[in-house]
Amino acid sequence: MGTVTDLRPQRDAGYLDADTQMGRTYLVLRDATYWMQLHEIAESIQVRFKVVDSHAAISARIRDLRNQCGLTIMRRRRTGSTADEYRMQGGYKPTPAPQGDMFGGDVA
Repeated sequence: MGTVTDLRPQRDAGYLDADTQMGRTYLVLRDATYWMQLHEIAESIQVRFKVVDSHAAISARIRDLRNQCGLTIMRRRRTGSTADEYRMQGGYKPTPAPQGDMFGGDVA
């Protein structure tokens, strides 16, 4: 039996693999720039990975990401609706602007 350090890469590998439902769900939520409903997550998975995952499967994978992987995926009720929407805490991070002066030169 390995130590926790030895086991962690194996556990994390499941949500980084686009060939798994958990991986596809994780990657879509990680890259999302807005709150998403289950049908939006499913559409994004279909467009991005050319795979159809059901809403029930996506919902189950969100629970797995929370419970097994310890990720924080927030849920809220969409205003004026009975539907929930989801967003991963610390997901999308915009690329920082390149450093340099306003004329395109490098900072010395």
